[in-house]
Formats: sequence, C-alpha cells, structure tokens
Amino acid sequence: MHKSIIAALGLAFAVTTLNASDTVRLDGAKAGEWTMDYAAAAKLAKSSKQPMLLNFTGSDWCGWCKIMDKNVFAKDEWKKFAAKNTLLVTVDFPRDQKIVPTRYVDRNKKLSQKFGVRGYPTYVILDSDGKTVLGKLGAGRDKTPASFINEFKKTVKSK
Repeated sequence: MHKSIIAALGLAFAVTTLNASDTVRLDGAKAGEWTMDYAAAAKLAKSSKQPMLLNFTGSDWCGWCKIMDKNVFAKDEWKKFAAKNTLLVTVDFPRDQKIVPTRYVDRNKKLSQKFGVRGYPTYVILDSDGKTVLGKLGAGRDKTPASFINEFKKTVKSK
C-alpha cells in the first residue's frame, strides 16, 4: 500500500512537471490544455473544427523540448492563442517510464511511425479530422510565442 501511494505521488509529480507550460492531462481534452489522450483530443478537434498540435517530445531529457516549453508554451501569449485555436497533444518518449501511462506507450510509438518523426521535438499539425497532416514545425532557441504562432497560422492557412 505504501509503495502504491509513493508511486502515485511520483506519477502526479512527473505529470505536473512534464511541461514547463502547464500540467498534462492523462484523460480527456480541452482546447489550450496539453493532454496525452489523443483519442479525446481528436474527437474534440472534429466537433470544434480546430486543428491539433501533436508535441512529440522527450519531456524529461530533451534539451530542445525544454527550451520550447520554457520559451514558448509556458507563456501567456501562447496559452491564450492555443485556448482558442488548437487542441494540444503530448506524445511523450521520456526516459522515466513512469511519466507516460502504459496504455499510451504503444500508441505513442505508432503515432511516431505514422507521422515520420525522426527527432525531438517535432510538432505535427493535423487538420480537425485528426488525420490529415497540415505540416510539421521544429524547435529553435530564438522561437517566441509570437514566432511560433505565426508559423502555426501559416501552416494551417496554407492547407
């Protein structure tokens, strides 16, 4: 029992610290909030007619992922934009296996293969159907919420 409580607290801590930008939901989806629940985000994207942003990350080890979390996703400008314009899905490949629930591990591998992810972070933008790739974005030390929002808008608009 004691070990179960410690494990649950460890998972809760890992999930709350996963992105510098915010906590990551394990179940369900809400516009502007990161979730690991791809199916729920796809369903909401379809009904809300919003694109999806898949964040392929190594949350606990990837330096570029951490830079983007800190410089872009943690900022109010990004959060306000995302809340009105996209569904956010974290597809995580951490070293600490407790961060991602077992039910998402194989699904994450399949999504990575499906979308041809070759490195982290990779940001895949899907149309509201949850399937059609509109484009891919990458990380950068000089990225800001404004620059990333502009890239996102150009990618969505071009399709």
